[in-house]
Amino acid sequence: MLTLPIKRKWLDMIVTGEKREEYREITDYWTKRFVNLLGESEDHANVILQNLRDHRIDKECEVLLQNGSIRTEAPQAVAVVTISIGGGREDWGATPGVDYFVLKIKRITETKNMNKDSEPDELEKIEGEVLEPETVPGNPNAPAVRKMIQRSGICKYCHQIRFVEIPEGATPEQANEQATEECDCDEAIRQRERKQRMQAAGEWAKNVFSKETNQLQVVLCAIRATFEGSIDYVTLKIGKHTYKVDTDSDGMIRIRTTYRESDEETF
Repeated sequence: MLTLPIKRKWLDMIVTGEKREEYREITDYWTKRFVNLLGESEDHANVILQNLRDHRIDKECEVLLQNGSIRTEAPQAVAVVTISIGGGREDWGATPGVDYFVLKIKRITETKNMNKDSEPDELEKIEGEVLEPETVPGNPNAPAVRKMIQRSGICKYCHQIRFVEIPEGATPEQANEQATEECDCDEAIRQRERKQRMQAAGEWAKNVFSKETNQLQVVLCAIRATFEGSIDYVTLKIGKHTYKVDTDSDGMIRIRTTYRESDEETF
């Protein structure tokens, strides 16, 4: 059974019948899981997505709605749902103008631990603070090191709650970013790999091109534009070198260099 982490507020409203839909972003992570839940092959994901948009699938499926993913006795409910793609209600957590996987709640068949305390939804402080030393040993005049604490954050791709270690005073958004950075869902891993590739390409460019003549800035813009899919490729001519920047079918950044040895010019 597919488990869907959910805020306690929404879980309570679903159990009481006040909230009749639950939403998930249309990401690779959730696409794979909902296609599997429907008993379909991932090879036909695009067809399934179109059918969901056209409301052609009315198969009923069971999902487990669970408040958080840390405790084994978390509040939870088993719900029978149908799945489609479309907009949602703002008062039920959807953003106007955005399409989601829409899970329409048909009925609740079981609930557990609903009398338990809520799992932290955003950035609620928990027991077990991790303290860093106030000063650097042997140097009482050194700047104080910030105290680290454990708080909960939510992965922005799969919405799972996890506890992360962040500096005291960090914002909820920073906790969510850290949770996303540490999450092991498919989309979070993919985004981390993309970030690493961009960083590696950026470091290479810094070692090759000059900042003074804006060469570096131009190359970095070319790398980002092709990697993000804004354009297919960029060709840059700098001195006697020509650089072609693009992204291959595996999502790898590719930079090919050719060198013109001759000093001959034609007009």
